[in-house]
Amino acid sequence: MIPFHSVLPEVAQREVRYVLLGTPAWGSDPSGLPADEYAYLEYYCEELNCDCRRVFLRVIAKDQPGKVFASISYGWEKESFCREKRPWNPDDAVGTVLGELDPLNEQSKFAAVFLELFRRVVLDEPYRLRLRRHYLMFKEEPARRGASGKSGGDCGPQATATWIAGISRWKMEDGI
Repeated sequence: MIPFHSVLPEVAQREVRYVLLGTPAWGSDPSGLPADEYAYLEYYCEELNCDCRRVFLRVIAKDQPGKVFASISYGWEKESFCREKRPWNPDDAVGTVLGELDPLNEQSKFAAVFLELFRRVVLDEPYRLRLRRHYLMFKEEPARRGASGKSGGDCGPQATATWIAGISRWKMEDGI
């Protein structure tokens, strides 16, 4: 998986989805989740011949860009499409279309909270459409550049932290 921001950084900066969580008016948050701005960073499959129509989302905090709070896998197509793409495990289709915690990637003790937030708040119709559009842009970019399908940029945690720090302000009109 390659970060969307390593392939199309300007688009990613303009269109990053994040949530702003402050201290609740009633006191401390029962989940213990620290007040911060949390970005849902998009990662897509770099295989040119793959048409999985999925996104991997890594949730990070503005004030802690090196810490992963949740790793979420989401596919926007119908369950039947997901079953066809992965016939060896058709039961995975339900989790894919709802969004699920990725069992192979880093999770924090707050991962379930971020998954629930993703399902109930973050994943609205405009965001679903944006993820589809980003997927298509991501898949078309290597062909446009005449590349092999791999990103030429640095994709590591330090590069991501630097990219996040470079966002001059997190746009409120796109935040939740």
